[in-house]
Amino acid sequence: MHKFARGDKIFMRLPFSKPIDKLLGGGLEGGCITTFYGPPGSGKTQIALCASSTAAKFGRVCFIDTEGGFSPERVAELSGSEDVLERILLFDVNSWEEQKKVIRKLENVPCSLIVVDSFVTFWRLEINEKNIFETNQELARQLAILNKIARAKKIPVLLTSQVYEDLETKRIEVSSRNIIKWWSKYLVELLHAGRANFRIAVLRKAKSQPEGRKIEFEISKNGLKEATFRLF
Repeated sequence: MHKFARGDKIFMRLPFSKPIDKLLGGGLEGGCITTFYGPPGSGKTQIALCASSTAAKFGRVCFIDTEGGFSPERVAELSGSEDVLERILLFDVNSWEEQKKVIRKLENVPCSLIVVDSFVTFWRLEINEKNIFETNQELARQLAILNKIARAKKIPVLLTSQVYEDLETKRIEVSSRNIIKWWSKYLVELLHAGRANFRIAVLRKAKSQPEGRKIEFEISKNGLKEATFRLF
């Protein structure tokens, strides 16, 4: 973890992957929410596991898994040791109600990183025409809690999210679009690069970096590596 100052406050950055660190300006910023979104197989969980394997070397990681994507074998492979697994507190969440309860508990759990993979899985299953207001209100409430924890503890919060196609604009958007966009200080879109194991990350929102920046990376045995050549 690297310290940096903004005014009279000291925040932390978590560098965990050279290409993503480069895109974000040094790693995951403490004190705020960073969201990675993209279609299935675009690398969202790989990024979450890479960040967790690094943060666990400095302290406890709270990992909320809503899709069964957490892999202890992959975390040990990324970190080079199974010891980090002892510092990852895994919450295997199986419903919207469970997610609500777990997120509220996190305020009292000391940790160096919070990960939710994926944040909107059960929101998508829960929401319908009759409960849209209440369900969106609860989603915003969970984001507010996570933001409060991030600011109070000066730690990063990493969320992953699915996508949908806007029928009017035909653009791919992050699920729960405006709610997640409002609470996330950094938004990164992940795309398939057209060749095996390679992905593209696009910075869609950032506090201190130019938006629209792109980087191509490879998902390898040892983590994420910047591509040696790019397709754009």
